[in-house]
Amino acid sequence: MEENGYFTGEFYFHSKPVQNGPRFGMTMKSAGSMRFRWNETNPNRSFFLSNLSGNNHDICAVELIHSHTVFAVDSAEELDGMQGDGIITQNKRLIPVVTVADCMPIFLYEPESGVFGMLHSGWKGTGIVRTAIELAEKKYGAKRNRFCVVMGPHIHDCCYTVDEERAQYFKVNFTPDCVTKCEDKDGWYKLSLAKANLALLREMGIDEGNIVVYRECTCCNPKFGSFRRETKSLSPLLSLEDRQKFFTVQAAWVKWEDN
Repeated sequence: MEENGYFTGEFYFHSKPVQNGPRFGMTMKSAGSMRFRWNETNPNRSFFLSNLSGNNHDICAVELIHSHTVFAVDSAEELDGMQGDGIITQNKRLIPVVTVADCMPIFLYEPESGVFGMLHSGWKGTGIVRTAIELAEKKYGAKRNRFCVVMGPHIHDCCYTVDEERAQYFKVNFTPDCVTKCEDKDGWYKLSLAKANLALLREMGIDEGNIVVYRECTCCNPKFGSFRRETKSLSPLLSLEDRQKFFTVQAAWVKWEDN
């Protein structure tokens, strides 16, 4: 469902919508940048998330570092000043939030234990979903085969090309099927983050009826913010930190609705 610059969706369990569970959501380009750094202020983000949380929820967030680091928390305060790329919890008052712009948002929910969470998964972070699920098993007694997993809008292989070294890394660590040779660019490959994560989830025993993959490519679809699309005309002399200020960062979250 789309409204006011963001969309929401529901989890699926054995190919059927989950009843009485949390919903996930993600902002789009029209909502403006949701960029987050602990040492910065972003009034646009603060206003949006304040409306999202209302009086009954607390936003919990981390500063992203493109890692496999996942935090299991019971309160938002536990994440003050923390850096990482994933948050899981059983506390329905919390709204785990990460930011994305071409990287994959991964939304999680396990109905039996009540664990839910939010992950940021770029190429460096591919595999973070395994880290999160294993942490949920250890910390909360969750069962991996009952996890519901949604891979949100992200850059798809139509727009994501990588060199031989990175392609080989994904072939060896995930599945050869996630990379294909570019016909018009020697030594370069198209990379599917979705196929890499699907191979990992299958290996872990996640039921395919519990997995949803969004087909929207953030680089192709101008409704979404995209690092690759929005920075391609910038000077190559700009540093990565400077380039990161010229694209629309989106917020992605999982939230239990008010009873």
